Amino acid sequence: MSTTNPAPANLTLANPINTESTGWKIFSAFIDDTPLSLPEEVLWSYLSDELKLDTQAIPSECREHLPLILVAYMNIWSGWHFKSDFLEGKIPKDHYFQRFQKYMRYKLNIAIRGQFAVALKAVQEQQKMVAPIQIENKVDSEFSPFTIHIQCPANMLNTIVFSNVGDDIVMKQHLGGDWEELTITQLLNWPHVEVTFRNKDVCFVRRQRFEYLRYLNFLPHESKKHEESVIENVEILSNYGNQRQCFSYKFLQAYFNTYLEFLEKLVAPIKFNEIQTILTQFLEDVKYIDVNQRMVTNTTVLFRLSPMRFIRNKKLVKNSDNKLDSARVGYCEIISPQTELLLLYCKAEQTDTPYLSFEYIEELKKSNKTEAVIMPSIVYRCTFCNIRYNSPDSKQLMMQHLKAAHKMEQQVRCTFCKKHLNVLSLVANRWSHRCLQSQNSSTSRSVNSNSLVSSATSTSNDQNII
Repeated sequence: MSTTNPAPANLTLANPINTESTGWKIFSAFIDDTPLSLPEEVLWSYLSDELKLDTQAIPSECREHLPLILVAYMNIWSGWHFKSDFLEGKIPKDHYFQRFQKYMRYKLNIAIRGQFAVALKAVQEQQKMVAPIQIENKVDSEFSPFTIHIQCPANMLNTIVFSNVGDDIVMKQHLGGDWEELTITQLLNWPHVEVTFRNKDVCFVRRQRFEYLRYLNFLPHESKKHEESVIENVEILSNYGNQRQCFSYKFLQAYFNTYLEFLEKLVAPIKFNEIQTILTQFLEDVKYIDVNQRMVTNTTVLFRLSPMRFIRNKKLVKNSDNKLDSARVGYCEIISPQTELLLLYCKAEQTDTPYLSFEYIEELKKSNKTEAVIMPSIVYRCTFCNIRYNSPDSKQLMMQHLKAAHKMEQQVRCTFCKKHLNVLSLVANRWSHRCLQSQNSSTSRSVNSNSLVSSATSTSNDQNII
């Protein structure tokens, strides 16, 4: 008796498998567990040419998400359960591949004909998994369908412009602005800046992971897109056997206040201000994302600092240009400020004393340790250049790196209120500005950045294990 599974009678192959086809490349990537990055237009060609979908008849509400839905269904195909049998030669290659193709064609037709919500749920489930197929250049319908791949040092990134020279498009560089001294709050919210804070009780990482979309255009970008969700992604990290713990905002606030009261008497004012600002920004993050006013260890939260995007429209205009002429090539930068917050551990435990305090802080008070011994570890990193500074003067070294290797950020324009805004002012206010305040979009989630809110009470019941 043969162990090979026969192909169903109704599945016939008109032509042998084209091993150069997109479908086969995708199928092979799943079989071999190798990453494959495909432009969105290639996936659309696959839908029309290989799956034979009438892409012109697809409802407009489906078009934006259809490539993502396609990748989701590829990832959750039940046929992958038989991959080991296929690799052992128990299932014919043609049969296995055609079943994969037939499943894709069937599921996408069902999604288009009325089960779009079910298909979107499949996308959400797929995002929790690791799929070898990544969609390259998913571009909003408002934007140009073309991508630009530019490799350049950091100090060129913000100074690039494009111009027409005859029939060619030429990339040029303009002078960058002069650096100004950044406050600690501005530095912590500056693009590509990461800080890690660590003492015996608490360790967290706070990094700026801005999302940039850059493209050539002829007309200025005028988007009014508003992102309703604050949280972009939550990821649970490996805890190496340690149980994840949940800490309330009040508990963390009380610990930081008590810790700062102790440090203020022993630490130089400049260093104390740095520590206080880092802890304050962390607390603002916890309050802003508003996950039941709590933060969980071994958990990374990626969130938007602003529900509105910011934009730079760069266009080299010549004196001879007609003001009504829209043929001048421009360069657009869409910026979405995002922060990633990670609480690695929190071991703070309250004492049994009549007043509010914590064991580690009480140990420090009794030890009479010097400033050099009690100082927490503060590490800065430039995520663009992947350079880390972990010495006592790490903040100064980080600033020196920005001045030497980067250019001062130019003004941006809010895509909602159209105001031109100074980046120095935006980072000082966690990328919020007046047009958002009128909508209660960001300030309702913010606390005073100058000092920690004090006098938290009843914290002993706020620390819970989950």
